[in-house]
Amino acid sequence: MRAWGTALLLLLGSAAYVNGFTTPALLQPAAASQRSKLPTVAELNGPFGKNALAVRGDVSSSLSMSLGPVCVASAVSSALTSGPYVKALGALAAVAASVVVPLTLIRQAYSFSVGYGYSVAAMSLALLCSFGVSSGSLLAAPTAPAILAVTSLAYGVRLGSFLLWREFTVPSKSEQLKEFDKSPRPARVPFASAVSLFYAFMASPALCALRGGAEALVPPMAFLRNAGVGLALAGFVVESVADQHKLAVKAQYSDSDDGTQFVGPTGGLYRLCRHPNYLGEVMFWAGLYLGGLPSFGKNLLAWAAATLGFYGIFGIMTGATKRLDEKQAEKYDGQLAYKAWRGDVKGALLPSL
Repeated sequence: MRAWGTALLLLLGSAAYVNGFTTPALLQPAAASQRSKLPTVAELNGPFGKNALAVRGDVSSSLSMSLGPVCVASAVSSALTSGPYVKALGALAAVAASVVVPLTLIRQAYSFSVGYGYSVAAMSLALLCSFGVSSGSLLAAPTAPAILAVTSLAYGVRLGSFLLWREFTVPSKSEQLKEFDKSPRPARVPFASAVSLFYAFMASPALCALRGGAEALVPPMAFLRNAGVGLALAGFVVESVADQHKLAVKAQYSDSDDGTQFVGPTGGLYRLCRHPNYLGEVMFWAGLYLGGLPSFGKNLLAWAAATLGFYGIFGIMTGATKRLDEKQAEKYDGQLAYKAWRGDVKGALLPSL
């Protein structure tokens, strides 16, 4: 259960890290000037003067401890909203690393499983808070960029939680993850940091979309942005349903099956293609890319980062699809149920018409 607690603390910590332990921007949006303004010493001391800080020790050290998180959060928020784009990407990567690195120290495989999901959630939360997207404004006047970021937040929370739950309920998955613990913990940090930068590239279209705001777009670009939002939402739903379906079927036969018999799933989304959970993931990231694309403009770094991010995740998912297909073909070779399903469902990642 240690991983559950750590993951929850990291996600909550990311929210506090971005908000500077102040009123959450999701509930109370603030102007850019207010977000970057730090409290004065008098404001921190309050009506009781400097003795209020001296209660817990030296005034200067207490003030430093109070201002530290605020300064970091202010720097991150400023970089995301108005700084040079390279600094914005760096801030996004730093938020991702604040989740990925600690989780990778616990379990090396978390860098591309639980850490992947929760880092996407943390980056999305950072963007929503930094740009002052409130629940009230989202309901009253939803914009495509805000919906894109909220979908990304939901996607990350759902994926990270699902992978963590599967690890603790499916013994074989837990053992698989433990097998990845081959590097000493200090040696995992550089890899986790590089992975965090890659995740920042993947999430960067949401950053571009929010920076562009509710800008007026020519009809083709407006359609493209809205289509991207719809595709991301659809991908989120497809992956969620497919993951839960597969987990439920495997759990149903877990007591009577040693893993050598093909039990499916073969219905629902698994009639469209053999790996609809991977399809949903590709749909989500393709939608995020398309939703942010109209805001890339002439920013070459935005184009490069987002394209590398999507190209990378698309390559990862197509490779994973191929490997799983080969593994299933070898494992269930000669079984009639598998042969019939494989014959009926031609598409591995994409539905076959």
